Amino acid sequence: MFEILPLSTGALLAVRASGKISVEDYEKTLFPKLDELFATHEKLNILIQFDENFAGWSSPQAAIDDAKIGFEHPNGFDKIALVGAPQWFEWGMKLYSLFVSGQLRSFPAGGREDAINWVQDTSSKEPLS
Repeated sequence: MFEILPLSTGALLAVRASGKISVEDYEKTLFPKLDELFATHEKLNILIQFDENFAGWSSPQAAIDDAKIGFEHPNGFDKIALVGAPQWFEWGMKLYSLFVSGQLRSFPAGGREDAINWVQDTSSKEPLS
């Protein structure tokens, strides 16, 4: 499931991912919020906080929905911060970064404050890595 976190303001979208993510989670929570933000911002900063019970996607279609975000907005992101992401998800995001502009950075589970500071810092402009 996705939960939009209260620190989402302006062009920053902060999301908590827990359990198994379903197509419905994308359609009812994430896609409408992204549409709303892209209507007023050219580029977004994303912070995804993974709970320790995050278990991936509930179906192949849910995983495709995840990939669709970057393919529909390849130049729409300045920074993407992953907090507490499983190693396999980080590897997938590194592959994903070949198709999406912006910066990608992983933070350990206890690094949420560092991740928030990084996505809010407008002086840092290194490429996705």
